[in-house]
Amino acid sequence: MKVSTRLALGFGALVCLMLIIGGSAWLAMNSITHRLNEVIEDKVPKLEWIASINYNVLDIARGLRNALLEAQDPAIMEKHITQVMEARKRIKETIEKLEPRLVQPEAKATMKRVLEARSAFVEGQDTVIRLLRERKNEEARDFLLTEMRERQRLYAAATGELQKLQETLLHETGHAVQQEADQAKLIMLVSLLVGVLAAGGIAWLIVRNLVNRLGGEPAYAADSVLAIAKGDLSASIVTRPGDTTSLLASLSVMQDSLAKLVAEIRDMVEAAAQGNFAQRIDLTGKQGFGRDIGESLNRLAETTDTGLNDVMRVAKALAQGDLTQRIEKNYPGVFGETGRSVNATVDALKQIVSDIEEIAEASAQGDFSVRAEVAGKQGFARDLSVLLNQLSDTTESGLKDVMRVANTLANGDLTQRIDKEYPGLFGETRQGINSTVGNLGELVEQIKQAVEAINTAASEIATGNQDLSSRTEEQASSLEETASSMEQLNATVKNNTQSAQRARVEAVAATEVARRGGDTVRTSALTMASIAESSAKIVDIIGVIDSIAFQTNILALNAAVEAARAGEQGRGFAVVASEVRNLAQRSAEAAKEIKVLINDSVSRVKEGTTQAELAGNQMMDIVNAIDRVSGIINDISDASEEQASGIDQISLAVTQMDEVTQQNAALVEEAAAAAESLQEQAEQLRGAVAVFKLET
Repeated sequence: MKVSTRLALGFGALVCLMLIIGGSAWLAMNSITHRLNEVIEDKVPKLEWIASINYNVLDIARGLRNALLEAQDPAIMEKHITQVMEARKRIKETIEKLEPRLVQPEAKATMKRVLEARSAFVEGQDTVIRLLRERKNEEARDFLLTEMRERQRLYAAATGELQKLQETLLHETGHAVQQEADQAKLIMLVSLLVGVLAAGGIAWLIVRNLVNRLGGEPAYAADSVLAIAKGDLSASIVTRPGDTTSLLASLSVMQDSLAKLVAEIRDMVEAAAQGNFAQRIDLTGKQGFGRDIGESLNRLAETTDTGLNDVMRVAKALAQGDLTQRIEKNYPGVFGETGRSVNATVDALKQIVSDIEEIAEASAQGDFSVRAEVAGKQGFARDLSVLLNQLSDTTESGLKDVMRVANTLANGDLTQRIDKEYPGLFGETRQGINSTVGNLGELVEQIKQAVEAINTAASEIATGNQDLSSRTEEQASSLEETASSMEQLNATVKNNTQSAQRARVEAVAATEVARRGGDTVRTSALTMASIAESSAKIVDIIGVIDSIAFQTNILALNAAVEAARAGEQGRGFAVVASEVRNLAQRSAEAAKEIKVLINDSVSRVKEGTTQAELAGNQMMDIVNAIDRVSGIINDISDASEEQASGIDQISLAVTQMDEVTQQNAALVEEAAAAAESLQEQAEQLRGAVAVFKLET
């Protein structure tokens, strides 16, 4: 029988034993899994459902308590009642899932008690909710603290009993799982012992067969293999008579073949001794053909070792930037040519590095006039020197032009430009500097023009404000006179009313007083019309001020835009333009506020004029009525009272107009101050831009 067949049978028997052990373990684990599934899918969910019932009972109790506490607010109370109903619904759904899963008689009986307690508890809930909705809060509180508390206790006791029963069943199932696990361990232990004994017997049979296949003891076979591995091909391998198939017999044949192979390798190494081999063979511990091969290869490598080490030393130094290393020894053939080429490369690199260091050191000191020597150089050395000189030429010329324009720009001279054409980054720098100088010139010119315009506008604003101030003062004086006249008219009308009530004989005197009152009212109407005309003129002046402020704001905005285009050089101009713009905006806002106040004053003056005319007409009616009939003194007295009320309103309106006029005067003074400040800022801006010299 073949070794493979015997091994297959032996391992097949072991596999069968493993299947038996595994089957026993699988059956035991299947039973345990069934028990665990029962715990996970039946026992634990029941306990979770019972706990859910308890939690919802607590939610119901809490909701009823909160509803009682919030009974004064029906909306909040109904919110808590809704929470109670939702918890009741969740309990019902949980019971519908739990009740069909209870199969033990004791569990069914306990569940029946739970349902009875729940029914009483639900009935109590409905009672509390009904009392709360009927606003019987005291009855609801008493019922909740007495009867409902007892029903909740019975409900909780029933669910607690059911929970304890389910916990007991869970513990019993766990104990059964533990017993089955112990039994499975015993079965697996017995099966394992049987398998170990069977495996030992099979292993003994396999070892015996392997010894026969080796042709002798495994140790002898191992020694023979080790001798060959050490290069000892002289030892004779002893085999059994007639043995031609065992491992030892095969090793004997291989030994003869290796002896011949060593001679062939020795000839090949000696023929290749003139090649390039840098590797060494360690001969320590080697014997036989292994040592012969090592000695031959080492002789071959000896001829190239020194040369390659020199080349590698110099190449490594070059890679690290060290130009002090050279190949000093003379080598024949290709190694000699390699050494000379390497030394020439080192010399060329030394010269290039020296030129670069000289130029870089001079450039660091600001001297761009140093150039690399080109004469006598060839190849990459000449190319690098030419490129370095071109770089120095371009850098020196470009920096000189930039420095020249920068110095003139610092002195306020905006007439200088870079005229020479440069490539690349220097060309972009030239274009940027020329554009900057040009933009600064345009900006300064525009700012000068804007300053002149702002100065002129500020002067006009100041003149207009002075005129407006004088007219406002005149208006205030007129309003004071009007107020005084209205007070006199009010007193006269009141006296007229009293006189009409005292006696008919004084009707003639009342008629005269009424006539004087009518004249005074007409005078007031004429005065108010004059005030309205003056206010309209003030509105026109304020419109002119607003227009000037708007134009000033536009000029300041243009100056800020040009300053932003100038970048860093125009930052100071941007600040000045921003201040001018702020002053213009303040002037515009002040003018708008004055215009609104004046328009309001005009409206009130027109209203006062209308009321004064109405009062004058009424006074004329009173005079005519007194002339016609003296017997209607009572009617005249009533009309006089109405006139007195209207005159009070007119007096109040005139007083308000006087206050508005005073405010207008204050605003005019502020506008005048703003115009003066604007003029001062314009003068400062004119002085700031005067330092720049522009092209003519």
